[in-house]
Amino acid sequence: MNNSSEKKEPSILVGGFVLGGAMIGAGMFSLPTIMAGAWFINSVIVLFVVCFFMFHSGIYILECISKYGSGTNYFFISKELLPKWACFIANAALIFVLYILIYAYISAAGSVIKESASIYGFDINLRIIFIIFTLILGATIWWSGIGASRLTSIFLLIKIVLFVLAFSSLFFVVKTDLLLKLPTGDTQTSLLPFVFIIIPYAITSFGYHGNVCSLYKLYHENERKVVKSCVIGCILALVLYFLWVLGTMGNLPRTEFLTIINKGGNLDAFIESLYAVLNSKHIATFLLWFSISAVFCSFLGVAIGLFDYILASLNFQDNSSGRMKSALLCFLPPLILCMLFPNGFLVAIAYAGMAACIWAIICPAVMALKARERFPESTFKVWGGKGLIYAVIVFGVVGIICQLLAQFNLLPIYR
Repeated sequence: MNNSSEKKEPSILVGGFVLGGAMIGAGMFSLPTIMAGAWFINSVIVLFVVCFFMFHSGIYILECISKYGSGTNYFFISKELLPKWACFIANAALIFVLYILIYAYISAAGSVIKESASIYGFDINLRIIFIIFTLILGATIWWSGIGASRLTSIFLLIKIVLFVLAFSSLFFVVKTDLLLKLPTGDTQTSLLPFVFIIIPYAITSFGYHGNVCSLYKLYHENERKVVKSCVIGCILALVLYFLWVLGTMGNLPRTEFLTIINKGGNLDAFIESLYAVLNSKHIATFLLWFSISAVFCSFLGVAIGLFDYILASLNFQDNSSGRMKSALLCFLPPLILCMLFPNGFLVAIAYAGMAACIWAIICPAVMALKARERFPESTFKVWGGKGLIYAVIVFGVVGIICQLLAQFNLLPIYR
């Protein structure tokens, strides 16, 4: 078995693709519908702002773990740099988000694989798909962190190619009037209240923080390589989201999104509207395989982070036996949940955004403040000083407020 003791390092592109794979998933289909109220310009501004703050909160984690060396993980630095109560809340939020996402991706993988199999005349039991999917990809992570990272990169490349094949037609027929002209009867001010509902969804769309510790270990404590990988991953996600919003809002009038929302806002309603624009019989096939690669890529990206978190937190040896224990704890609980509740993640995942604000935004910024007090002579510090740290904390609080208001239907929603 290959393990992390291997001296060979992957390129920064591999690290960037791992992070991009963790961020870019099937959830991108919800972005244009959620953004329809604020429309194009406001939505793009929100994407840039959220990407900026999420990038910096992620490398605050890197700054903290760099003080303690390779093998350190989020649990250790939070125990060292936060009060006990805050450490408990931060790690509970982290574990909740990662487990919920793995549960979601196993469930999503089962549905898309079953659908693709039925197209080719095969009827496969959904729970058997859950087991086979988890066993194959889980075994890849158990075998080698580097191998799983490279497999994630392959799936991300496939996903990008399929994205271009499925939706490139949208970019050639973009109507700039739809994008830049305000909807009839609306002013820029009247669109602003719809901005706040976007923030929780955008935060979830730029979540890569669970993989930072894994990359630090993968690159043998080379902070610069990790930072460059974070830059590549965030830019990949931002560019793909921008193109996706550009292509959809540049072809579908704002009123068309009301039809999608009234049909439940699900993927099928959204794609049905795109069919009318593209009028292509090949889009269904490309979309299906894009969905499969998106789920595989996102599963690997999130699972690598949780696997390494468990390995380090419980002090398991980085050998076949220790990695097997970590794999069982990582994959067995979400697999059992999928077997019991194949489609039950929707209620729980609604709170994942708020949990992400706690452990991935506020806590890393607070820990960075404490780390700078404890290690004043440290050579690696994120730029921006205390001012940027406080700005990140405020952004995290805003994200929690938006998430809470959204849960109680107190945010304006276009419908």
